[in-house]
This record gives sequence, structure tokens and C-alpha cells, in this order.
Amino acid sequence: MDSRDKLLQRVERLRPAILEVSRFVHAHPEMGFEERRCAAFLAARLARQGFKVERPMKAMPTAFVAGRGKGRPCLGFVSEYDALPEIGHACGHNLIAASGFGAAAALAPLASELGGSVRLFGTPAEEFGSAKVDMAKAGLFDRADAVVMMHPEGMWMVNTGSLALDALEFEFKGRASHASSTPYEGVNALDAVILLFNGIGALRQQLRSDCRIHGIVTKGGTYPNIIPDLAAAKFYVRCERRDVLDEVTEKVKDCARGAARATGCRVVIREYERPLDNIVNNPVLGFLVEKILRELGVKEIEPKDDVPGSSDFGNVSHRVPALYVYAATAPKGSDLHTARFARLCATAQAHEALMTSVKAMALAGLELLQDARLLARVKAAFRGR
Repeated sequence: MDSRDKLLQRVERLRPAILEVSRFVHAHPEMGFEERRCAAFLAARLARQGFKVERPMKAMPTAFVAGRGKGRPCLGFVSEYDALPEIGHACGHNLIAASGFGAAAALAPLASELGGSVRLFGTPAEEFGSAKVDMAKAGLFDRADAVVMMHPEGMWMVNTGSLALDALEFEFKGRASHASSTPYEGVNALDAVILLFNGIGALRQQLRSDCRIHGIVTKGGTYPNIIPDLAAAKFYVRCERRDVLDEVTEKVKDCARGAARATGCRVVIREYERPLDNIVNNPVLGFLVEKILRELGVKEIEPKDDVPGSSDFGNVSHRVPALYVYAATAPKGSDLHTARFARLCATAQAHEALMTSVKAMALAGLELLQDARLLARVKAAFRGR
């Protein structure tokens, strides 16, 4: 029996444990940085598979790195396990948790035999908090020669994408007064917010088609007869590339500064979430995983992601060779972040796509362990990205 057959048999033997992870996480939705039960459950199941589990981020007790073996190459996989408020695992993080666990647990014994190693990165708070940003800054992914993760979707796709993102909060401070008797004594902070929206609306005409700016008013005053002395808004600013986003973000900030100057307000600008980089998928890894998916019987693989969102996995992809794959865990056209999608993430279709993902990621890791020239091409593509 060759290594490939041994690996596929091991995945099948692990099927009950993999599905147990998915079902447990789905049944225990926890918000970002509060995933204590799910992180502990995963850590315990990894320990059973011979992994050493460490929690290297004191400020993030639900983040962990589980390793088995010390040699090179080192193959990395990712588990997410945070949920959304009220609707639970409507982004399918139970399946991401299980896919990372399954690929790491299946590959680890063979990796040790071949002199390599496996790491599973337990990453909290993808939805709100973006823990991978701080984990990447801390160098936790740097030992890995390649990192692969799966994300649930209504399609199979290897050539995925994401937009770099900045999260900006603008707080305008004016002066309150009676809106009828003494309006001339006031400085209207809400006017500044309205001017900010108008300024950004005018700016959109001059932006590239891949840029997105969308925001809400979070404070707008308390009563119509009082000129608001405090008003605020939150925006997401996104572009395909970080260098372009940096320029656009500065222009948005200038809109806020101009609105403050025009109304006589003061403005405070804050980042209320960690900045996210765009995902840079490694083309050699992408070709490899697509080939394996087709060998596993996946017939329809969409060519390109035309409506990308944003993910903190982008920051990982700027540190190490990486690949972010969509798995068809739900019917085509299914909309993420809905109660329906949360239900779909616990179905037989979801779990069959999960098992296919585990096989594809583990087999890709095996080929990288066995073929030094393939790994060299992966690294060359990363350097030339």
C-alpha cells in the first residue's frame, strides 16, 4: 500500500472523530474570544492524536497551536470556531474547525515518518476581532512551509479572493445648544457626519471598481430640539490590494477632516478592528489542490471569486505560502451569514464536502512532503508574489 492509500484510509478511520468536532462546535456557538468550550474540545481531541497543544498568546486564551513532529517541511492547517450573534454557525466555522483537525490528524503520522511535521493553528474571532492578524504579527505561522484552510460555500473554488479592509470610526465633537432659540451658539456634530457621507459619496466616482466603502451612523444626537454636540459613524473601506487601500483610506480620512473643518467640529479617527490584508493565494498550491479535488471526483470548480469579502487569513498569506479554498458544503447560491446557512452547515451534504476537503488538504500536504521540487516551486511563487 502506498502513502496516498494509507492516508486516505486514515482519513476514513478518523471520520467519526472529524464529524464529532463539527457537531460539537455547531452545537456550542460561542462568540469571538469566548470560544472556551470549543477551543478546549479541539485541544483535547488533538492531544488524543498525539499533538502537543500550546497557547502562546496570553491575551488570547482561546488561540492555540497544536504540533506533531519537529522536522521540515512543516505543513500548516487552520481551524476557526467562533460563531455569529443570534444565528450561530452561519458561516460554517464548525466545518472549518473540523477540516483543520481532520487534515492535521490524518497527515501527522505520515509526516513524522517522512521527517516532516504538522501544525494546526486554532484561530479565534474571525468574525469580529481578527485574531489571525495578531497571531501572524507574533510570528506563529512563520515556521510553516505552507498553510491551507477550507471555507464553506455554495461552490467549490480554488482561485478565491478577498479584499483588504480598514475599519474606521469617526467621532465628531461640536457644541450643544437650543436648536430653536440659540442655534448660532451650537456646533452641529451631526452636520459633520452628514458631510462625511456626502464627501465619501463624491469620492466613490474617482475610485477603482474593486474598492468598496460602506458605513453607518452610530451616534446622531438625542433629540431634534438639541443641536448634537457628539456624532459618530463607522465605515469599512476595502480594496483588492493593500497598497491601493492605504491610499483610499487616507482619502476617506481627508473627507472626515474636511467635514470637521467645514462645520467647526473636532474629529477623532480610530481603527475599531484590526486591518486586514488581501488574500494572496499561492498559485502552485492552488494548482495542486485543484488537481487533487478533481482526482477525488469534484467535477465543478468555479474559476474565480467575483464577489469576495474580507478575511484575516489574508494577513497569514502575506507571511507564508497559503491557500484559501471554498468547499461546496451547501447548495449553489446559498447565502452565508443567515439562519438557513447555519442549518445547512450540519447536513449530510456539508459533512461529505467536509470529508472531501480533509482528503484534499491532507493529500496536498503529503505531496509537498514527498516532492522537494514541488515545495521549492511553492516557495518561489511566494517570493515572487
